[in-house]
Amino acid sequence: MPLPPRRARLGTAVAVALTAGALCATAIAPAATAAPQPRAAEPNAPAAPAAPTASTAQNGSIVLIGGAIKPGEVNSEAIIQRIVDLAKQHAGDKKPRIAIVTTASEVAPNATEAADGNTYDNATANGLYYSDWFAAHGADVYAVPVDVNPGEDYPGDPYSADNAKSAAVAQAVRDSDAVYFGGGDQINYVRAFMDCTAPDQAAADIYAFTSCTDTPVMAAIREVVESGGVTAGTSAGLTIQQGADMISGGDPYPSWRDGATVGWFEDDRLASIPSGGFGFFTEGMLDSHFARRDRQPRIVRLAIATGHDRSFGVEEKTALVVDRAARTGEVIGQLGASLLDTSAATSDGRNAAGVRYSYFTTGSTIDFATGAITLAGTAHSGAGSAEAPAAPTDIWGSYECEGGIFGTLDLAQGLVKSSASTATGDTCDSPAESPRFRTTFTRTADTRWNDDGGFTDLAMSITGIPSFSAVASATGSVGTPNPQVPAGSQAGITVTVTNTGGTPLTGFRIASEASGSSAAASDPASTAVVAPGGTLQLQTTRTVAEGPQTFALRITATAVDANGAELGVETAPQTASIAFVGVGTGAEANANAGSGAGANGASDSGGSNADAKGSATGSASAGANGAADGSGSGAKGQGSLAQTGAPADGVALPAAGLLLLAGAVALIARRRLRARA
Repeated sequence: MPLPPRRARLGTAVAVALTAGALCATAIAPAATAAPQPRAAEPNAPAAPAAPTASTAQNGSIVLIGGAIKPGEVNSEAIIQRIVDLAKQHAGDKKPRIAIVTTASEVAPNATEAADGNTYDNATANGLYYSDWFAAHGADVYAVPVDVNPGEDYPGDPYSADNAKSAAVAQAVRDSDAVYFGGGDQINYVRAFMDCTAPDQAAADIYAFTSCTDTPVMAAIREVVESGGVTAGTSAGLTIQQGADMISGGDPYPSWRDGATVGWFEDDRLASIPSGGFGFFTEGMLDSHFARRDRQPRIVRLAIATGHDRSFGVEEKTALVVDRAARTGEVIGQLGASLLDTSAATSDGRNAAGVRYSYFTTGSTIDFATGAITLAGTAHSGAGSAEAPAAPTDIWGSYECEGGIFGTLDLAQGLVKSSASTATGDTCDSPAESPRFRTTFTRTADTRWNDDGGFTDLAMSITGIPSFSAVASATGSVGTPNPQVPAGSQAGITVTVTNTGGTPLTGFRIASEASGSSAAASDPASTAVVAPGGTLQLQTTRTVAEGPQTFALRITATAVDANGAELGVETAPQTASIAFVGVGTGAEANANAGSGAGANGASDSGGSNADAKGSATGSASAGANGAADGSGSGAKGQGSLAQTGAPADGVALPAAGLLLLAGAVALIARRRLRARA
């Protein structure tokens, strides 16, 4: 896969997009909420290796470059100079010597392209190109003649995988003070410099190696580093520095949706090599071109799947310079480096929470032993004064939507400088990327930030987007609008909630924003867990006053993962309304409460329409001559009585007289109805 034009891409990795192992949220029947569980190994994921430890005997330096360096660019030149300066410390009184390894690049197809380092992109040409660059900084250079293919690719081809076993090449490497690895595809480094085995031929065919030993040249490279020398690399040359479970590719969205598998693939699935890279960097997993390409989700997904607690990503034209003996690191160059701490993360294979995200800019340092980051410049705590960042609708820069860059980092940087405590961004809204996912950042008590965009300890979660619907009905009277109940009694209400989102939900609670009632009420939270697509019926009661009233029930819920661990993602509350008609408390009114029939027996589901002159009704009245509707809004007829007892068009009567008259009329009406029946 070709890289961009030479002068625009030096050190840029060939992005081999990968992923696999479909991981779907398990359907959950409503059940009691489980206590939060440690993250579980994902299906189809590689077995977790033993936790990496940094040996106290480690020596040497590592310069981890995020990619896209090129001659003439000020930050790139400073990074190359740092490599040369570190090599000088190893060389002592000698001129420093840099071994240039470009095996990650494609093989040269012919002698013409192999000989032109300024025009063509292949292993041989890149060896010339980097050699010229380091020589310009005062170093002696040795282009290591190893590419990924054994034998010759054209007549007279000097580069071959066979040379990795050459004693002469090994000695030339051993005489160097630093080894520099160029960009391309990191699997080529494993294939050429290590002898690896896999569980079976199918695994070997996709380079899903589980055990590797060094070739003579690889052993010589180790001698350089362990003697206090330098190993450095850009893009793929960065990634190869880590140990077990080295990432081999993956685009952000399919990485999160489908999970991790092992091997190497020519598509966008998330994959890793179980045996890993060269293992010089023992402080965590590594990734390049990091925030620019929104690779946070893929490294978090892989780290959780494989049991790694820390992952580091480095930006383009930027380097993380590591002192292996002191276990410290310093950021140099244009931008910064990221730390994703998943040691306390919870995950169900689709939703993850408890990740801590830090981004440390140029001049910042890290103590790997403690994880402490010292931000360059003035470190602020607490909220800033800027406005809350807008929520992006394509946070991972999908080609299906906007295809932007730095979406995840921009959101986090916007949050720390603002007065807000949380910020969210969603993935591309496209049929090709369904379901959508939400990234949520939350400021913590440990969050610090500087004016250059650096920050530490933001809580991070990546989840489905939680949502639910709610419908209220009278218990036992589903579909009956405005049911009538005796005033002063407890009306039973059933609220049916449906999980319409992408996360399990629990903790459903009903509160009342009562309209027409004297007080609000709140019910205990349900402990049931409802999976996406599932439903749950909640029961509650409310005291009904006399007359019409509507209860607007506010329902809240909490997003959790399949293990019941809270995700820290806001779930929008829903409102379900239900209307009741509270009938009068007199004996005759209570007798009428079930039917709501008027003097002539005319009634509907919402309240009575009393046609008889001087009739009274237990439903709500909008005033004289008001027509009864679904809300029980009025009583129709000359001389009809409003709910307040005030006559309309009729003669004013004392309240007691009104009640007697209403009772008498209703009694006569019932007797006539019985007689007709």
